[in-house]
Amino acid sequence: MKDRTPSILKNSVALLIPLTFIVGCSSNSDLNETIVAKEEIRMSKMDVNKYPVTKTVCDPFGGTPDPRSNQGLKAELWWLGSGVSPQHNVSTMISNGTASTQSLFFSELNVPTRLFQMGFATEAGGTVQNDSGSTLIEYFALRFKSILRLGLEQEPGLYQFAILSDDGAVMKLRGSDGTYAANVDNDGDHPTRLGCGVAPIALDATSEIPMVLEYYQGPRYHISLILLMRKVTAGQPADPACGVSGNSTWFDPNNASKPQKAYTDLLARGWAPVSKDNFALSNEVMFNPCKEGERPVISNLTLLEKFNDGFIVTWNTDIPATSQVVAKNAAGVQTITTSDNILRTSHQVRITGLTASTDYSVQAVSISDTYGRTISSALQGRTDD
Repeated sequence: MKDRTPSILKNSVALLIPLTFIVGCSSNSDLNETIVAKEEIRMSKMDVNKYPVTKTVCDPFGGTPDPRSNQGLKAELWWLGSGVSPQHNVSTMISNGTASTQSLFFSELNVPTRLFQMGFATEAGGTVQNDSGSTLIEYFALRFKSILRLGLEQEPGLYQFAILSDDGAVMKLRGSDGTYAANVDNDGDHPTRLGCGVAPIALDATSEIPMVLEYYQGPRYHISLILLMRKVTAGQPADPACGVSGNSTWFDPNNASKPQKAYTDLLARGWAPVSKDNFALSNEVMFNPCKEGERPVISNLTLLEKFNDGFIVTWNTDIPATSQVVAKNAAGVQTITTSDNILRTSHQVRITGLTASTDYSVQAVSISDTYGRTISSALQGRTDD
């Protein structure tokens, strides 16, 4: 099989990480005291501190993470703070919004029109929140970054792009001069609408085009975001559905997002959602923390000792893995220790910087050398006076 790792990634370091997210990280090498019990010291190929489990969200739109470490899209998140008036296009939503400290990873962008009262689901069973702990259901923006390329089964040629979105979305592609220009502009408050690209793009097996796609969710209650592509010939006219909108036109949001005739007709005319094979992470991202590998089994989790500012936590894993501890107080504020990135099966970590006489939920985090991550069930502990 032909190696499809993009040249922009050839020299990147293969690393790893976990998922979950929200609020504060303590970083002090003294926090992570570990015992190597006659084990050969082996370092993880990835720095698990780059994307802490407390600040990483995987596929909040749903879907299955790709098993390859260089696939996907990385996104930044903005939301409107208290007292900021609603914004009605993606650029002002970002410029007037509050930037999140979370990192979001997506395997693809294929969200048919659906109701959005419940927000984004997370792997941990909660909902995506802003950094203040409020569930995001309206007035926020995402900036996705990736590299567009052809999939293994796609032929070289001219390709047109389009976006079905509710609300606005703009896709920009980097040209040979290094600047980004909008290829699809579907911005503004609107129900699910098809926005079409201004010009087709020539792609072959070696093409790697850096892409930025900015999307915002305005007022509730529907959400949709599907990036589409189709092979075209030179001079082919625009699709007759370009600019057509309606939350029941493309999918039925009240019936499990069932595709409607307008959408099936799009597919019949050669359009298809951009697939996982078409997305590759840029060099700056280094690796996809949501890649699934062999997950270690955590056992014998114990709060070995407690202090007025923290705990010593011990556990075992069935395979060598890294060591971290997450502590969460009643307000939901999380603190995570810094890993030394050593792979071991016997783990002992001291977490400090906590508040005296306070109840905490304490979990162990271990990540294997094949990107498999395990977050243990919680132990309840109270720091000393």
